[in-house]
Amino acid sequence: MSATMLRRHHDDEPATWPRYLRPALMAAAMLAIAVVAAQALAPLVNPPVDSIRIDGAMTRLKAADIALAADLEPDQRLFDTDLVELRARIEALPWVSAAQVSRVWPDKLAVKLTERTPFARWGESRVIDRDSRVFTPAADEIPQELPLLSAPPGHEAEAAAVFEELRLRLSGNAFAPMGLALDARGEWRMTSRIGIELRLGQGDPRSRVPLILGTVSDTLNAQLEKVAYVDLRYSNGFSVGWKDGVSPLASATAKPADGTTH
Repeated sequence: MSATMLRRHHDDEPATWPRYLRPALMAAAMLAIAVVAAQALAPLVNPPVDSIRIDGAMTRLKAADIALAADLEPDQRLFDTDLVELRARIEALPWVSAAQVSRVWPDKLAVKLTERTPFARWGESRVIDRDSRVFTPAADEIPQELPLLSAPPGHEAEAAAVFEELRLRLSGNAFAPMGLALDARGEWRMTSRIGIELRLGQGDPRSRVPLILGTVSDTLNAQLEKVAYVDLRYSNGFSVGWKDGVSPLASATAKPADGTTH
């Protein structure tokens, strides 16, 4: 063996490392011990995630949905888990309004959920929640008993607020709304709980409420089942479209008409 690596003083004397190599060898030995110790202590200082604790009332969400969205590795370590990314995956679930994620020593992740509260159906395949945020759940998860709203992008909160006030002010009336739509031209249309369409025109549709509760209701109260629509886009008065095209309010000799103006 090379004399620079290893030497013997006598034939029966044990080999020794050169003095200048001893600090490096000592450092390597200490490093090896540290690595072994770290590996041994890893399960204690950074244990694998054993479970996810879920807090918050869930009506439509299920624990299995949260676990699937979390998508943790089988040997996922507690302090290696990216909480920001995990929160984003959970909040991507349609029915999750907000989520908070934290670590719970020694081996758990805690998820605090706020579930969305649906306010109305939005168009054909979406839902708007109580915070006026539109989301897309699975088709079979859309409550069909909810009212139906629609509006151009950016008008979600306006449509929800207008509908809520119309519902409160027309509660108990035959024209109480079950649907409200705002089109691209700024025209409002409302559908009543008994299926009558009210053409409200442009401007604030809430300004039509006194007319609906007054003259419209008084005039049509006995004929509601025959009414297809009420057109309120007039500065003074309204017109009525009848289901059979004939106004029961006209005289017996009157010719059939598409609508009657009042």
